[in-house]
Amino acid sequence: MMRVVAVYNMKGGVGKTTTAVNLSYLAASRGQRVLLWDLDPQAAATFAFRIRPRVDGFDKKCLRTGKALGEAIKQTDYANLDLLPADFAYRKLDRFLDDLGKPKRIITSLIETVGEAYDLVLLDCPAGFSLVTEGLLASADAVLVPTIPTVLSLRTIDRLLKWADRSSSPAAIAAFFSMVDRRKTLHRRACEWSREYPEVFLAAQVPYASVVEQMTVRRQPLGTFAARETAAAAFVEIWNELDARLAGQPEAEEAPDRWKRRRQDVDALLARLESTEGTEPAAHHLAPVIDMQGRGWTRDASRVEAAARASATPVVHRFDTESRDLKRRGRVLELHERRGSWTLVVSAASVNADTDPASRTQAQIDRSWAFEILSGVMSPLAAMERRLGRPGPALLEQVRSIVGDRALQRVDSRLAERTHAERVGDAPADPELPPSTIREAV
Repeated sequence: MMRVVAVYNMKGGVGKTTTAVNLSYLAASRGQRVLLWDLDPQAAATFAFRIRPRVDGFDKKCLRTGKALGEAIKQTDYANLDLLPADFAYRKLDRFLDDLGKPKRIITSLIETVGEAYDLVLLDCPAGFSLVTEGLLASADAVLVPTIPTVLSLRTIDRLLKWADRSSSPAAIAAFFSMVDRRKTLHRRACEWSREYPEVFLAAQVPYASVVEQMTVRRQPLGTFAARETAAAAFVEIWNELDARLAGQPEAEEAPDRWKRRRQDVDALLARLESTEGTEPAAHHLAPVIDMQGRGWTRDASRVEAAARASATPVVHRFDTESRDLKRRGRVLELHERRGSWTLVVSAASVNADTDPASRTQAQIDRSWAFEILSGVMSPLAAMERRLGRPGPALLEQVRSIVGDRALQRVDSRLAERTHAERVGDAPADPELPPSTIREAV
């Protein structure tokens, strides 16, 4: 049975095309026959798959039969995945539908025509709200809404749910947070609190990461060149959640007051965010980075590398939850860096890691991961798990159990104390000093 998923948000620039490209690739890689229809005249999804944005013969008459659209479908470089490309003439779609009348029926008929040979039709929808959008949303089995975790973006979800309520939409509507920057208090709170409203929000969240931007340069889905990155893993989770919701949709969507409940959930989240906005100083959660070139303290993580190069003394960044769960349970999670070397360390706070090796677990990482961790894009715990595997060493599993679903944040940055031998040059510096040697920098 063919399923139709619309990727939509009233706002532009929230990750709709990124989502559509990655989910279509994931579904196809699992054996489903997938058609991605790029309905945005800007043709970003078409560009991503290296296909020319053109539908020969597209006009008002085409909407009655769908013939030109069916003939325009192109194979991509990936098995089971075809693309119906965008065309600049799509900007006239709204006018064509207005002239013809009954836009919902026309859009539904077109999707059935072009998608009859596929298991999944994924629609990359343009921003805004129009007759085209109304027809697409009425035809979809599910509407997936990428959303930036801000108050204004959340209000667009409320408006979409209001439309769904008024039109008695049969679609399942699921939002998820994209372009998440955990350095921002509002982003962190929105992501954490949204988990309390699972009827509206998916659990997976896509970080703001440079690897996502590389998609437009490489013109490839993340799964083809960065499958182990956090963002790629997030899209896998999104597809798994969405697929499960579609499978259980008939039972889950029976309640007549479902849209009212969902709007109440969004309103509750908005009220919580608005009531706390501005109560925490900017960048309070981001501990300052030590500037060892004599310029004092800085909160700019991009200067960490310069600081590390300028001194042989390691810089140690410590991570914990907002309520300091690791500290209370006697565990330490740190990133040690010096002269181009970055190591994540998990240890017990009450023992000397030099004399008791069992009290310490570490994993070497590269520069890009270190910067993503310091910027709040990647969790240091997730990075260690990807290096050491699951289940990992006992200490790592203990830390994971303590942290649970809570977010980790950088709570301080310090200079590690150097030994006397290192200071006089009698012995090479150990880039991985144990936590017991760390002192507060002054």
